[in-house]
Amino acid sequence: MIEVIGLNKQFTTNALYSDYSITFTAPRVCIEAPNGQGKTTLLMMLAGLEGRQSGEFLFSGNTLNDPHNQVAIASDRIALPDFLTAKQIINLSVSALRCDWPSALISGFNFNEFLNTRFDVLSSGNQKKCQLILALMRGAPYLLLDEPSAALDQTSIHYLLTLLDDYLLDKPDGQIIITCHEPEVFIEHGFECMSL
Repeated sequence: MIEVIGLNKQFTTNALYSDYSITFTAPRVCIEAPNGQGKTTLLMMLAGLEGRQSGEFLFSGNTLNDPHNQVAIASDRIALPDFLTAKQIINLSVSALRCDWPSALISGFNFNEFLNTRFDVLSSGNQKKCQLILALMRGAPYLLLDEPSAALDQTSIHYLLTLLDDYLLDKPDGQIIITCHEPEVFIEHGFECMSL
């Protein structure tokens, strides 16, 4: 369960969050809100990749000193080195995180033929697949996916949903939070829809 307590986040004169609190109690949560309401920013802050003026985040009742170890995120806002190939980017993450090469994920997303393609040349759908592979391969208890189905083909969406169906089986205190504009397909797979 992730709790947001008294969050304040401001960009110059725009207060995105002002003393904002919310508790995500369901194991699988789909956040729905119009563009510009701060969905992506919230996920980035929860992952420790973006700062806040004040507020507290609790993960199963605890503050995480280093969210990077327990929170995985896939988002277009994370800048990947676009001059590297997808394989080089995945290799860097495998080495840094000391995890296994994600063969099953790469095959499941039909990504093998794109491994030697530079990231900046990949289609938006294949860039999304690469981001998802990088997040999912970590097996972190808290998984944050920003618009995970955007630009994906139907086969890849089906594979992603299958992965998410089983993701929490060995993570009893874990949680998946996604943002999306089309929550119906995720609701069918046990996601609870919430508004910001």
